[in-house]
Amino acid sequence: MSNVITKLIKKIKNIKITPKLVFKVFFFLFLFFLYHLGEYGNAWACSSRRGMWEVGGGKIPYATLPGVFISLCTFILIAWVVYYRKFGYYFSLVILGLRFIRLSRNLLHNNLMVLPGIFMSVVALVSVILIYQSNEQIIKTQKKYHKNLEEFTKSIIGAFTNCIDGKDAYTNGHSYRVALYTTMLANKMGVTDQATLDKYYNIGLLHDIGKISIPDAILTKPGKLTPEEFETIKSHAQEGYKILKDVKIQKDIADGAHYHHERYDGTGYPDGLAGKDIPLVARIITVADAFDAMSSTRSYRKKLPLDYIAQEIETYAGTQFDPEVANAFLSLYEEGAFDNLRDTEEL
Repeated sequence: MSNVITKLIKKIKNIKITPKLVFKVFFFLFLFFLYHLGEYGNAWACSSRRGMWEVGGGKIPYATLPGVFISLCTFILIAWVVYYRKFGYYFSLVILGLRFIRLSRNLLHNNLMVLPGIFMSVVALVSVILIYQSNEQIIKTQKKYHKNLEEFTKSIIGAFTNCIDGKDAYTNGHSYRVALYTTMLANKMGVTDQATLDKYYNIGLLHDIGKISIPDAILTKPGKLTPEEFETIKSHAQEGYKILKDVKIQKDIADGAHYHHERYDGTGYPDGLAGKDIPLVARIITVADAFDAMSSTRSYRKKLPLDYIAQEIETYAGTQFDPEVANAFLSLYEEGAFDNLRDTEEL
C-alpha cells in the first residue's frame, strides 16, 4: 500500500502545469457540473410529472423531461470516456454505480417511478463499456500502424545510411556514430523527450545523404583536393537538402543534411547562417561530425588522440562550434563518456 502511495505522490510531483492540462481539468469540471445539473433536472422532472411546460403556443408535459435529462447525463458519461479514456471510463463506472445504488434504494421503498431511470442507467452502462472497448481497439490499431510505419521508416533510413557510408571504406559507420553522438550531446544539453531524441538520431543518420551525388573519385581521393573538387564536395549539403526537403513523414529531417557545415560565426556553407539562426540539431551534428572525423582514421591521416580532439573543440567554440554544444561535448569528455567509444577503428 505504501508503494502505491509513494508512486502516486511521485506522479503528482511530476505533473507539469500546461495550457492543455488546465483545459482538460476545466473541461472535466464543466462536464461534472452539467452532469449534476442533468441529475437535478431529472429529479425535479420526476417529482413534477403532472405539470405542463408551455413552449410557444404548445405545451409539453413534464413527464417527457426525465428522458431528456437522463440522455444528457449519458452523453456526458460517453464524453468522459472518449476524451479521458481509462480515467473517464472508470469515473463513469463509479458515477453509474452510485446512481444504481440510489435508484435501487428508491425501488426498495416501492417507488416504481425509478424504473425508467434504472433502464436508462443500464443503457448508459452498456454504451459506456462498448464505446470504451471500441475506442481502445481503435487506439491499439493506430498505435500498431504507427509502430509499423516507424519500423518501415527506420529500415528505409538504415538502407540510405548504408548506401552513404558504403561509398567510402574509411568512413564506414560514420553516419551511425554521428547519430549516436548527436543524441548524447542533445541529452546532455537537456533534451530528454525520447521522440525528439529519436528524431535527432534519424537526422544524424542522414546528414551526409548528399554525398550520394558526389563522384567516388573525388569522395575517396587520398590526396589534396583541388578547389574545384572541394566545391563539388561542398555541394553535398545542398544536394542532401534537395533529396530530403519533400519528406513529410518526419519534420525537419532535412536540417542536418542542409546545415551541418554552417559555422557558428557565419563563415560556413551553404547559406552562411550564424549563431541561433542555424537549427539546433544542425549545430549539434556539427560537433558530432567533427568529433567522429577527428577520431577516425582517414585515407590521409590516422585518428587523432581524444585529448587533442577535446582541445580543438574547445578552441573553436564560438567560431566553428556553438559554445553550448561544445561545452556539452567537453562535459561528456570529462565524464569519460567517449573513452570506450573509439577504442577500435570500427564501431
